[in-house]
Amino acid sequence: MSVSVLKEKLKDLLDSELVDWKSVPNRIEELKILKSKLNTLEEQTQFKEFIKQIKALNHPVRIQILAAINNSVKCPCELEYLTNLAQATVSHHLSLLEDAGLISRIREGKRIFLSIKNQKVVDWFISF
Repeated sequence: MSVSVLKEKLKDLLDSELVDWKSVPNRIEELKILKSKLNTLEEQTQFKEFIKQIKALNHPVRIQILAAINNSVKCPCELEYLTNLAQATVSHHLSLLEDAGLISRIREGKRIFLSIKNQKVVDWFISF
């Protein structure tokens, strides 16, 4: 969208009294500053990580898995029992959670142990 089109739309909002900005030019400058901030590489990286976490949390089974691991479940075989899902399905869900940086898997010989990697996100999301 061009600045001129944005300016007209903002004027319409201002005229309809739906917003209380002091002026359209000031608002356009604020939007330009925000746009440049959103386009920086650092912001894009953080945004991509956030989106990956949201996608990983977008399934009830994965939320159940996080809640179970948070309540001391440490073995994928326990998750198979708790969710009534096949090993391959549980493994798929664990991979998505691990890729999103929410859990970590620790291999000791043939055994795998699970732990919460990002406790802050997990606490916030499963605090129901």
